[in-house]
Amino acid sequence: MAPAFSVRKLDPSTAVTASDPGSVPEMDAILDVMSKAFTGDLFTAVVTGRDPEDSDATHIGPFFKSTVVGALLGGEVYVAETIDTKKIIGCAVWFGPGHTLFDTPEQQQHALGPLMASLDKELQGWWLTTLLPKYGAFLASTLGEGTKHASWHLQTLAVDPEYQRKGAGRLLVKIIADKAAPTKTALCVECTTETNIEVYTKMGFHLMPKDNSGPDSCKATYTGVKGHSVPMWVLVMG
Repeated sequence: MAPAFSVRKLDPSTAVTASDPGSVPEMDAILDVMSKAFTGDLFTAVVTGRDPEDSDATHIGPFFKSTVVGALLGGEVYVAETIDTKKIIGCAVWFGPGHTLFDTPEQQQHALGPLMASLDKELQGWWLTTLLPKYGAFLASTLGEGTKHASWHLQTLAVDPEYQRKGAGRLLVKIIADKAAPTKTALCVECTTETNIEVYTKMGFHLMPKDNSGPDSCKATYTGVKGHSVPMWVLVMG
């Protein structure tokens, strides 16, 4: 059976406004997919200071736009489209070896800056003193110092719920897995639900560290400013 979807890499030079790297023609469709995919997501609510029970999803797009813009400047962004109508139904945000989200002045100006400006002072402080330090320490202890930076890092993977479990997510991972294979470069990803552990495991990832005794033994837990806690796991392929 022929695949129902095709995958293509976004071209940052197609930005409508030269001074705005986020003005690529596909941005609205990408953020629509991400808003649908992450509605009700606990991690997104916690890091944006929202109540997970709040049905308002207006915070989702701006949060994930920061990762897309960051990757347009320092990584790679891929979209999955339907073969027949070219409708964007999935997106993957990747950073290659030697690159990290928000690690350049351009990313800090166009991606991190607007994100931080959208957060109140208390939440900004939580990001800087709790989330980012704990995240960095967790990855270093789980993967080994510098391993993430030497790997292909899947920052974000989103598929429209209407098209999930039909192969689009797998294609968005395979395109980098194939690219990384000749140099035997690892792929890594974090996830925050046990459902996604299962999804990534089926794609060929495995929980880290390798000697873990199950999901409960290898997770970090983040507690946000509103008191909600969310787990995180790290998985590796290769």
